[in-house]
Amino acid sequence: MWLENREAMHNRSIRRSATRSPDITMGLAIVLLTGNALVGGCGVDFAYLIPAAAGQIKLLWRSVPIGVAIRDGRLTEDQVAKLEAIQDARAYARDVMGLNIKNNFTKFYDSGGKPVAFNVSACRKDAFEPRLWRFPIVGTVPYLGFFDRAAADAEFNRLAGEGLDVFMYEIEAYSGIGFIPNLVLSPLLERSEIHIVETIFHELLHSTIWRPNDTSFNESLATFYGRTGTVEYLADRYPDLPELVQEAIGLFEDSDRYTDFMLTLFNDLDAFYSSDLSTEDKIAGREAVYQAGRDRFATEVQHLMNWPERYDWVRNLPANNAWMLGVRRYNLDLEVFEQVFTAADRDWVVSLRLFRDAAGRLDPYGYLRASLTSHDGVPQVQSSGTRPALTGHGKQPPLSVPQRASRGPCPARLATTILCPE
Repeated sequence: MWLENREAMHNRSIRRSATRSPDITMGLAIVLLTGNALVGGCGVDFAYLIPAAAGQIKLLWRSVPIGVAIRDGRLTEDQVAKLEAIQDARAYARDVMGLNIKNNFTKFYDSGGKPVAFNVSACRKDAFEPRLWRFPIVGTVPYLGFFDRAAADAEFNRLAGEGLDVFMYEIEAYSGIGFIPNLVLSPLLERSEIHIVETIFHELLHSTIWRPNDTSFNESLATFYGRTGTVEYLADRYPDLPELVQEAIGLFEDSDRYTDFMLTLFNDLDAFYSSDLSTEDKIAGREAVYQAGRDRFATEVQHLMNWPERYDWVRNLPANNAWMLGVRRYNLDLEVFEQVFTAADRDWVVSLRLFRDAAGRLDPYGYLRASLTSHDGVPQVQSSGTRPALTGHGKQPPLSVPQRASRGPCPARLATTILCPE
């Protein structure tokens, strides 16, 4: 089994620092069908696979149809309203965005307020070289997921014992990329509707398009779909609440500024790691690069935020390369996706076809850039003229939304980071 990280969960008693976990994807079905998985290229790791499979089976077994959960009477009014919003967002994803919803997000799992799963990733301290795990069909991924905290701690300690930076966090949602159904996990309902809708669209994109061995393309495309779809959905569903749409845009603008800062820091660190210094000197000297970044954020970036207080935690940004990679792999070349979508007259059907075609190319981003212009500079991406009408209130005017979302580490008030196990 393998897990693809998704947004890190709500505040918990575990040491808080700041992550927005990427989404997790569980390959139990793949494991059961193929009967093998390669961990680090060294063969089958049954000590990992069997507990992981058991954990996924438990979730599936104990989940109930959302309608049953709503009628049960145990949920609060807020939880019921959010489950209903999830069902509406699911229908919107199918009818307007053309996403493959299958039987995803039709069942609910109540964790009783407990964490559902944990994600662990690792990276060298002196270079942006992640630890990778290889699985059938899915390909190579830079993280492992666990349903058991003790097992996650053990993997954390094993990787840390190798001298790696390790990044571990709780999970609130995951995608089965079409092999197993996505479940609505109760921790997701503790978030805002904006975040929940974004999560649903993000995960459903994975069930529609998946490029093996290319986590960055998969996650960045899902980031674009989550954000852009959320803004259009809110504009359609809540025409009398423009402030809700503006709140979403404002949140995404803040994510843009944070991510721009993080990507700049990433480049600064990458240049430092590429120097002729010894490994020891790089590890000893990287803290100065991180500190320069923290200072730059405090003086040049934070005051530009719509909600600057939500980013106070960045002043204590940990020196952790695994964390930095978590930000980067969710935010690569998002402007390309926006350019294609705009050139297609914001036609979800045409855009989805191009993105699916790109996923099958050797160079997906190159293919998308080539689709934007011909040799004489004339745009080649054109609307089909049959864009599905937005349900309820008709087609809304295009909304200008920054597209470089933060899908990696995020404010401590929203998530949990475990840089070392308790």
